[in-house]
Amino acid sequence: MSERQRRWSWWAEKGAVAMATLAAGFLAVTVWLTQKAFDGAADVLIRGDGDALVDRVIADFLDAEWPVTSATLARSLAKHQAQQPRYLALVDRTDRRVLAEAGRAAIAIPVGVPGQIVRQDKRVRIINALARLVARTEGRRDLAALISRPGEPGAPPPYLVLEFEPRAIGQLQGDLTRISIVAGLAAAILVALAFAWSRAQERLAEVQRQAEAERRLVALGRASSVMAHELRNPLTALKGHAQLLVEDLPEPSRAKALRVVEGAERLERLMSVLLDFVRDAPLEVRTITPEELVDRALAQVPKERVRIDLSGAPRALSVDAERTSLALHNLLQNAVQASNDETEPVEIRMRGNAHEVVIEVRDHGPGLVRGAEQQIFDPFVTTKARGTGLGLSIARRIAEQHHGTLTGETHGRGGAVFRLVLPVVTKAASPP
Repeated sequence: MSERQRRWSWWAEKGAVAMATLAAGFLAVTVWLTQKAFDGAADVLIRGDGDALVDRVIADFLDAEWPVTSATLARSLAKHQAQQPRYLALVDRTDRRVLAEAGRAAIAIPVGVPGQIVRQDKRVRIINALARLVARTEGRRDLAALISRPGEPGAPPPYLVLEFEPRAIGQLQGDLTRISIVAGLAAAILVALAFAWSRAQERLAEVQRQAEAERRLVALGRASSVMAHELRNPLTALKGHAQLLVEDLPEPSRAKALRVVEGAERLERLMSVLLDFVRDAPLEVRTITPEELVDRALAQVPKERVRIDLSGAPRALSVDAERTSLALHNLLQNAVQASNDETEPVEIRMRGNAHEVVIEVRDHGPGLVRGAEQQIFDPFVTTKARGTGLGLSIARRIAEQHHGTLTGETHGRGGAVFRLVLPVVTKAASPP
C-alpha cells in the first residue's frame, strides 16, 4: 500500500467519525437554538393569553357581588374553562396570605411581584396587581370591599394570582420534543454509521494488508520452490561424492570431506523445510487416533521431556495426518528448545467435542515478547541463532489449510502456550 493510500485510509477511518461527531454537535446546537426560540415565542404567547384571561376575570369581578369569595373564583374558573385556567387566588400583597382561592395550585414557588410570569411544565402563573380593576372601578366602587378583612380598614387591594395551561404551549412543547427526538436519533444513527464505516475501512485495510502479505508470500513460496528443486539435484550429487571421499580419504582430509557431507545434509533439511512451507497440494484426509498423531509428532523430539494428556481428546480425527503431525512436531520442537529447565517437561494437552479439537502445547521458557504474538507467525521471523523462522509459519499454514487456527500467548504462570484448533472432521478439498 502506497503512502497516499495509507493517508486516504487513515482519513477514511478517522475522518468519518470526526465529521459525524461534528454533525451531531451541530444538530445539538440547532435543537438548543430551537429551544431558545421556543422560550421566546412561548413568553409572547403566554403574555398575550394571560393578559386576555386576566381581563376576563376582572370583568367577572366587576359583575360579581363584593366581597369576592372562593365561590366567586370557582364560578370564574368554570366560566372560562375553554382557556384552561387551573387556579385562581386573591393574595394579600403584604404577607402573601391567601385570602380566597379556587382550583389547585401546581407551582410551588412562592408568589412574587406583579408582572412576574412563572412557567413549570405546561402550567403558567401570572401575578396581577389589579391596576386595571382600579381604573375601571374608580369613582364607582370601593376596592376596600373587594375582600372582606375585618379589623383591616384601608388595606391595599390584593394581588390576583392566576395559573393556566395555554394550549399553544402544549403544542409547541410537543413539536419541540418531537424535533429533539428526531435530531437525537439522526445524530445517533449518523455517529453509528460513521463508526460502522470506520470499522469497515479498518477491516478493508486489514484485508488489503493480508492480501499484500499473501501476495508476497506466494511469490516467496514460488521462488523458494524453484530454488529448492533447482538445488536438489546438484546438492544430491555433491553429497554423494563427498560421502565417497569420506570413505576413501585418509585423515585429516577425511574430516574435511565429512564437514562437506554435514553441510550438504543441513542444506537438504533447509530445502525440506522450504518445500513444506510452500506445499499447497490438496489435503490427504484420513482417520487417525490422537495417540498415533502424537507419536508421529514426537519423532526426533526427546519424549522424556514431554508430558502428554489425552484424557479429553476425541476418539479419532479426520485430518491430513502427515501435515498435522508436522505442525504439532514444529510446536513441540520449539517448546523443547524454549524450555531451558529440563526438570519442567513440555506439556501437550488435547481436548475436544463433536465439532473441533484443541491441542495445547506449553513450554516453561521466557514466554512471548509482548506485542509480538502475531509477528512470530510471519515467515523467517525467529529469535534463534540458527533457526529458519519457518516452523510456526508452516504450522499456521497447515492449520489454515484444515480451516482451523493457531494462536500463541504467554501463559499466566509463565512460559508460552500455543493452541492449535482443528475441525474433528476435515473436508478433503483443496486448501484455501
